Amino acid sequence: MLSSLSASIFLSLFLARHARASVAFCNDLDYESGALGLSPSQTYNAAPFSPVQINYALAPSDCPANSQVEGYFFYSPQGVVAMPGGGLIMNPNGTMVYFAAGFGQSSMRGLQEYEGADHLAIWVGDGSPVTGGHGSGYNLLLDNTYSVVANVTVTNLGTGADVHELQITPNKTAVMTAYPTQEADLTAFGGPNPGYLLNCAAQEVDITTGEAVFTWQALDHVDPSECFAAIGEAGTGTVDDPWDYFHINSIQKNDDGNYLISSRHCHTLYLVNPDGDIIWRMGGMNSNFTFGPGANYTWQHHARIHNSSTLSVFNNGASEFDQDFPFSQGLLLNYDDSAMTVSLINARSPFDPGDSIVGWGAIPYYSQHDTDGNILWSVQFGLVPDSAYRVFLHDWIARPTTPPSIQVSNTSSSGNVTVYAWWNGATEVTAWQLLGSTADEPMVASPLIVADKLDFETVLTYTGDDEYAYFQVAAMNADGKILGFSDFTSLNGTITFVKADNQTVTAASL
Repeated sequence: MLSSLSASIFLSLFLARHARASVAFCNDLDYESGALGLSPSQTYNAAPFSPVQINYALAPSDCPANSQVEGYFFYSPQGVVAMPGGGLIMNPNGTMVYFAAGFGQSSMRGLQEYEGADHLAIWVGDGSPVTGGHGSGYNLLLDNTYSVVANVTVTNLGTGADVHELQITPNKTAVMTAYPTQEADLTAFGGPNPGYLLNCAAQEVDITTGEAVFTWQALDHVDPSECFAAIGEAGTGTVDDPWDYFHINSIQKNDDGNYLISSRHCHTLYLVNPDGDIIWRMGGMNSNFTFGPGANYTWQHHARIHNSSTLSVFNNGASEFDQDFPFSQGLLLNYDDSAMTVSLINARSPFDPGDSIVGWGAIPYYSQHDTDGNILWSVQFGLVPDSAYRVFLHDWIARPTTPPSIQVSNTSSSGNVTVYAWWNGATEVTAWQLLGSTADEPMVASPLIVADKLDFETVLTYTGDDEYAYFQVAAMNADGKILGFSDFTSLNGTITFVKADNQTVTAASL
């Protein structure tokens, strides 16, 4: 755990929060000491984003490239200091690929397969697992052009979809969590009558029709007496502060139609059949399983069955409620539902000098581990208890329908023109071409220079003698094909027209 800082130190570090570079730092002492701020961020000359700056606290051999990682990281840094709202797609070297702008308060849910193709899932709503413990909103599915193709939430529960879970099934349904409030007599648990609790729900909804095909609510099946978060620790039981006795935080619908439901506050994984009946409880007060050494967990998250005998779960036993374990762990477990036993295969622990990606809850780190659980590298994205909740690693090829962005600076005394180019979410860009057109021939563009793309934003400087009234950039792929053109922009920043007559996109469509 990181030690807390005094208010005066907090203020001074916060004011120094901008980092010096965009690529990841490697064992950077200024970052780790707080000299760069409590939540260092990247900055650009023109692009209007400030993503978190990462530091490899345990660095890969080729830091910052980390070329052993294939794909991109999908996550949503959130908390008191970290970048507010939205979510990130980030290269392993720490440079940003995409910021989910324009959705308000939202959270990245990684990629989900829908109608035979990968889609980016984004939850939008009020609340978060960090600040409020849950949320109410809806889930968007975006295709590889970042166009919204589906919007889905829960139904007939008096609240919206919660932020904790979304699973898209092959049957074009969405499995989601929800936190509806229900009136109840809570005197048996030290609360008021009438009192109020969160009757946590697991619901599966048909994405096309919006109709629920399965609804399971905790109070119908699990008595609060078998859970561990008392009234006063997880809500006071009033209408304004209902008791979160169950705290649902993951659901998985399995191929056999059963649902694996995780209750953080009951320390239990429930296997539930399509009729809603509990088949077994794993963990907690009324466990049907016997646990071997190192296999038990408390306050757990993100439970997933991988096959008929293997299950993974994030043991969050180093929680704000109880310090049941010295630190949290990602557990890979063997379970036998005939003998009703659970044994440890291996554990992923923070900073044990790693193939899985683990996000470390309210501590701003994520790491990679090999199949034996050994850590390969570890990233930090801040120094305070900011969270990314879940971190995903996916391959992703995307090309936005929106054009690339451009900003032209005023000409300097030397007559040079500086142009900044970026394309939020585009994954294929390897270089940028700068083009110019004159006032006499505004619809004819002349190629000027080409610059490699090394970061989210690329700087292009024109030093030629010819005078151009308008400038434009073209995004190019590794084969030198044109992926897209920006609008033309004059020296005073006015956007005048989209593209010239002699311009075509030459890259094949996705």
